[in-house]
Order: sequence, then C-alpha cells, then structure tokens
Amino acid sequence: MGLLSLAALLSLLFAVHAIQIPFQRPQGLSKGVLITPEVDTFVNSQLFQWNSSGLSVAVVRRDTSVPGAWNVEFGSYGTAQADGSPVTPDTLFAIASNSKLFLSMSVGLLIKNESLAEARGEKLRWDTKIKDVLPEWGLMDEDIQNGVMIQDMLSHRTGLPRHDYSGFARDGGVSEMISTLKFLRPSAALREQYQYNNLMYETLSYLPQTLLNQTFESYIAEHLFAPLGMDSSTYSVAEAEARGTLAHGIHWTMQDRLFGINGTKTATVPYFQRPGEERIWAGAAGVLTSARDLSTWVAMLLNKGRHPTTNETVIPEDVVEHVALGVSVAAGKATYPELSPVVYGCGQDRSSYRGHELIEHGGSNPGFKTQVARFPNDNLGVIVLSNDESGGHILESVKWKIVDHVFGLESIDWAQRYADVLVEGIRKNQDVTPRPSPPVLPSVPFAAMEGTFSHGAYGPISPCFVLSATTGLSPACTAVLNTSVVQRILSSSEAATVPTFIVPFKRTFSTHLRFAHFAGNTFNASLLWSNSDARAAEGYDEDGDVIVGFDERYVVEWVGGEGGDAEAGWAFKDNFWGKAGEVRPLEGKGKDAAEVWFGRV
Repeated sequence: MGLLSLAALLSLLFAVHAIQIPFQRPQGLSKGVLITPEVDTFVNSQLFQWNSSGLSVAVVRRDTSVPGAWNVEFGSYGTAQADGSPVTPDTLFAIASNSKLFLSMSVGLLIKNESLAEARGEKLRWDTKIKDVLPEWGLMDEDIQNGVMIQDMLSHRTGLPRHDYSGFARDGGVSEMISTLKFLRPSAALREQYQYNNLMYETLSYLPQTLLNQTFESYIAEHLFAPLGMDSSTYSVAEAEARGTLAHGIHWTMQDRLFGINGTKTATVPYFQRPGEERIWAGAAGVLTSARDLSTWVAMLLNKGRHPTTNETVIPEDVVEHVALGVSVAAGKATYPELSPVVYGCGQDRSSYRGHELIEHGGSNPGFKTQVARFPNDNLGVIVLSNDESGGHILESVKWKIVDHVFGLESIDWAQRYADVLVEGIRKNQDVTPRPSPPVLPSVPFAAMEGTFSHGAYGPISPCFVLSATTGLSPACTAVLNTSVVQRILSSSEAATVPTFIVPFKRTFSTHLRFAHFAGNTFNASLLWSNSDARAAEGYDEDGDVIVGFDERYVVEWVGGEGGDAEAGWAFKDNFWGKAGEVRPLEGKGKDAAEVWFGRV
C-alpha cells in the first residue's frame, strides 16, 4: 500500500468531518493573570483547528498579595457531553494515570501509620518486600518474586512489562488479579530497566484491604478527598454518572489511519467502564474528578502536604517529598533542547523545563487525556484535562503556553512541534510490508486453528474463522460473527480478501481481537474496543456506538499441527506485552518466542 502524500495527511488531520455530537466554536470562560486572553485565544484556536471537543484548565500559584495567598484561575472550553453541554470547572473527567499519585500517597500514609505498625509488630517501609505483606503475591521468576519491594512497584522496575490486557474485572476482584501475576512472562531482571506497569499499582491498591480491612476507594475518600474538600472526586462510575457532570469521552469511531480512514467523531456513551468494572483499575487509573478539585490537590502538594488554606497537614511532608524523588530513569535523553532527561519516583515524572524543575504525570483512558504538572520551586501548578482521545498534543501545547507566559519566557510553537510528531507517526504507521502475492498458506487448514485456548492471566480465547461476512465454522462462531459489532468490524477490514479470525476478547481496553492472515502461520492482530454491547444492555440506540483500534497492529503466530494437537496454540509477539525500552524478539521458536502464549485447552 502506498503512503499518503503530506498534503493528504494534513487534509486528513485538519478536516472537519461529519460528527455525531453538536459542535460549537469553543469559548473560554476565564480571563486573568494566569489564563490570559492570549491563552484563551490559543486554546480556542487549537480546539477549533483540530475539531476537538473540550478542555478544562486550572492554574494555581502561591501569591501572598491575594486573599488566601493563592491565585487560582480556571479556563473552560468546548463541549463536555453529547448534548452540547459546556465544560465547566466542575465537569468530571477520568484522569487515568494521574490517579497513581493518590495510590502512592496512600502507601505513604500506611507507612506513617503507627497504630498499624504496632498491630503488625513491625513498620511498613518503602523497602518492605511485598511477598511479606500480600499472601496472593507470586511471579513467574522466583528471584524477582522474592526480591520485589514496594518501592520497585511504585517506580516501575520489577522486570515485568505492562501486560495491560491481562487486567480485567474478575469475580475475585484485585485479590484474584494478584494471584494471576505468576503466569506473566517478565522481560527484564529486577531493577534492570524502567518498565511502566499498571498491574503493580493495582496490586498495591490491595494494601488497605489486607492491612486494615478497608477498601482502597474508601481509604482514599477518608484520608485524601474528605480532608481536602474534594467533594466531587470519586472512584464510582455510578456516582459520577448520577451527578450528571461526567464528561463524555470522544473517539473517532472506525478510524484506521493505515488506510487513510479518519472515522467519525463520536461521544463514547456510556463511560467505557460500567459500574463494578472500574474497581480493577482503581489504584492505577480510577479517579474521576474535576479541575476545581485538582486545583486544591495540586496546591496541597505545592504546600508540602498541608491544606492550602487551613495549613493543616493532610500528608506528611516527608511522604510528599519521597514520592517525588527520582528513582528510575524513565527517559535517558531529552526529547527537545528545552527539556531534560526524566526520572520517575512514585506516580510522578521529575525533569526540568527551561531551567525550571518540573514534577508531573500524564493520563490516558479511552476518550480522555490529562496532564497534572507542578513547578515546586516556582509555586506553580497547571492542570489540563481533555475529553478527546486525540487531545493529548493539544493539552501539552496548552500547558507549555501557560508556563511560558507565567515565567515570562519567549513562547515556543509547541503546537507545530506536536503536529509534526503526529504527522510523522501517521507516516510510520502506514509504512508497512505488503502481504506476499501470491499468499503463502499456513501449515494447517484455517479450520484447525479454531477452538479454545487459554493463558493463566489473560484468560481464554476462542478464535472464529470468517468464511464469509455472516457464517463461521461452528454454530458458536456463527453467533459471534452475526453480531452487529462484528459485522461492522468485518465491513471495515480486509476480511473480504484476506483470511480473518474474529476473537471475542472482553478486557478493560478491548472487546475483540482481529487476526488478518499475513503469510504462513503469521497473522496481523488488532485489539479492538467497542461499547456496542454496553449500549444495547442499557437501552441506548443502535446508532452511536464506538469501534476503535483498527490501526494498532501486533503479530500473532499459529504454532502446532492439526486441530487435535494438544501442544498447539497462539503466540503473541511484537510487543503485545508492552515492554519498555528497546524491543527485541524473544529467542527461540513457537511457544518459547511468545510474549504471551495461549495454549489449546
């Protein structure tokens, strides 16, 4: 397949497509010292140029010349919900991985809990081995299993890659999830390399339950939300939806940039996790909150753990200091001259920007992008929340625009820099090796690859071979392939000309896998997510569902003989496990070379 021209790429990126939510030119709601009219104009222009949905901004700075000694300003732009409701400072956003700092602080509070230390007979410490605290704990590598400390888990240096798709709501909750970690293949030695891992934060979220018989969510509400007056903040999807202020995340449904298809702008309704499902990712990515609440949170951090107005201690100063200290090297090289290398502490990146020390973290949940940053030596905090899956580059350029203004620095055109990166990313995504012609067939008939296959942590899969757009090889597969969401998936893919498998795969960030045959026993695998079933179950119209993930490709290989081969299975490769750093294929063949192996049941 040939590459699109640069002109065609830009046309694709900047075109205003038919949309399924009311769109209005964004209007800023705040003008002041920190969020100036110039900043307002910049935000409005970015949202309009990229046809983005909404943005909520808060800027806080210590200022003894104003009442309360803090200057706090809000900027609210664009639409929050499908009916055109505007963003306000109280609109709730999923802040995704910016939730990790709440988890890190909870660990610090448990470490400082003298009553807990007395009850246990010893203090909990940052260097406590997790095997000595959680009986469910276990890893595939015994040396790593026995050596992992709480600090290693918080600083992403356990040797385990992300394995995000093994995380999903289970009957046994987080405890059951922890018990499946032993089935996940490590990709590095303990403390060898920084590898971002949500599962470690989920594991640590079980500490309050184990040590205090209290849920993690209630522990955060009692010790952080309530003392700070963060009244709109919650982990409960049902509670957030009942308030009516939860933003609708925006996706470009049916987008496949590999084939130059940008899709249709669609509000993701309902929220991507349904009530009860959100508990499995609470520690890593579960907070639903507003710019107003986060302004208090960031001011508390700048105030070294004390409430910004009452000055009462909410988090001990040494805990606030510890979680911000760099432990792992997240980026050994600066991405731009104005930036520095990045070190990672406990739910926070630490670096510098044009000589100003910076502590921050980003967040990405389906339909949402967030950034929460603070400059501790300058008493400045900047919060930018987007309810648009493609809004990450916008919120970053807005953040830098505000920072340059507040520090009196010559403005850098970050918007153009990020646009260039985006265009280059699309180019690389389209630079693929074409399927051999004539195609090289697999070593066994496609029918032999059906069946049930399982992994100890990822669970079972049952691939269904697509004979046509409406039938499969078994009655069970025919039922799968006849669903409306699968029919839409097939209509958008190469299924008409390329042998294809569809695999129901309901996980936190996926609902289906699509295997498109490439050559021999090798397939291109896409992880797709749709809210079609959730919409149907809750009485929404058939129209308006979202299907995304077409242009994310991995490699999956069939291994084994005919259908009765007990050693047969599917080997997932090409960084399906989410390894950080240089990605090299595992040594060996077949099962030995699999990052994740699904063996025949």
